[in-house]
Amino acid sequence: MAETLLTPEVRAWADRDYPDVEVAITARDIAKFAHATGETNPIHFDVAPARAAGYADVVAPVLFYLLLRSEAYHLRPRSELSDDGSARDDIPPLRVTRAMAGETQLTFDGRFVAGDVVTCRKRVVDIAEKQGRSGALVLLRFDYRFDVADRTVVHERFTRIFR
Repeated sequence: MAETLLTPEVRAWADRDYPDVEVAITARDIAKFAHATGETNPIHFDVAPARAAGYADVVAPVLFYLLLRSEAYHLRPRSELSDDGSARDDIPPLRVTRAMAGETQLTFDGRFVAGDVVTCRKRVVDIAEKQGRSGALVLLRFDYRFDVADRTVVHERFTRIFR
């Protein structure tokens, strides 16, 4: 029988909740993200067109949640990072050398606007091992929720693959 990568220490990460992180969104954050991603719609830069479009303030581009996820869980002091630049407490102690993105499922219920305070929630929902063509793979499934008040604006289910 082949040796498993899912040691008891790794399995203990299943159903792991990370601390919630609150991020306050500013119009400047939205404008910087919009510029960086090539957005030109004035609703991302000027409150008047945003209000004319039905928003309370400047509205963030759809993929803005990626900035929230990075800021909440990956923007760390160098002392908290591994040699590869990832946060030391982000993934279980796997004996692997490579990581890649797997499947992502997204649900959107509205948009973020300047002034929103977003509660970012992260959870490991499953850890599984399977055999690939090049050997054992570990599938680490995360559940991310980005909530404003009592409403989940973005729900992301993301799989990270390690080999």
